[in-house]
Amino acid sequence: MSQLGGADLFKSHLAPLLPSLAEDPVMEVRSQLAQTIMDCCDNSICTALTDRVILQDFKPLLEGFLNDEYSEVQIHILSKLNRVTHLLSQMDVVVQCILSMSKATNWRVREAVGFLLPHLTEARGVNFFEENLFDIWMKLLMDQVSDVRSSCVMGTAKLLSATGADWIQSQILPRYTEVCTGANSYLTRITVYRSYSNLSLAETSLTKELSDQVIDLLLRGLEDPVPNVRMIAAIGLGELSRVTDKGLLNSKILPALQTSVTEDEDEDCKFFAQKAIEATSG
Repeated sequence: MSQLGGADLFKSHLAPLLPSLAEDPVMEVRSQLAQTIMDCCDNSICTALTDRVILQDFKPLLEGFLNDEYSEVQIHILSKLNRVTHLLSQMDVVVQCILSMSKATNWRVREAVGFLLPHLTEARGVNFFEENLFDIWMKLLMDQVSDVRSSCVMGTAKLLSATGADWIQSQILPRYTEVCTGANSYLTRITVYRSYSNLSLAETSLTKELSDQVIDLLLRGLEDPVPNVRMIAAIGLGELSRVTDKGLLNSKILPALQTSVTEDEDEDCKFFAQKAIEATSG
């Protein structure tokens, strides 16, 4: 309807109705409105509403929905808030809500926050991440729930694009290496190695220096005492081999993977090492 009527008709006929609907006592009404509002911010669905409309009419509703007592309403906003990344620098209350929700008891809320943090970094800058998001990111990266950890894993490439390779090298890799070294659980090491692999998706931002350093870290993973960790390291090397230079591929990656194929005692590790070798020639 917003797409068909345009911004003027939306502001004159629909916008005045939204505040009362946003406070409806029935949760399903608020949930549906939250979902609809975020769909209106999706350019593939609606291009009629301007940034000014979003800031004037939607922002107060977003603030309210993020403080809703039901996580379902909150998640409808959080999971799609990246659609207005370019406006987050003008949404201070929304940003503060995101930060506080990183401690939510509902893991799906924490998962949505983890997914959103790289987009928030893109909007607010590296300094904001260092001062406000870094500790949150590390806690979510080591969350007890796998899907929460995975939200950080899958956002690593976006974080690279938002901060740059030099910053990832100087700030992220030392912290991740420290976590790996002191990890009591092999799941933490798996999470870190999966994050390294995800960097291959940001090929335009991935410098040779960063790629070389990450590959060295994954090569260490091939020697981990836990087979599951070695498998993830092998998979990561296969993914990064697509974006690394032939010299490093032939001198380090392929020999290490071949050693895993012939010498690893675990059959699954051998299988994934072989798959990674095949990926290098694909």
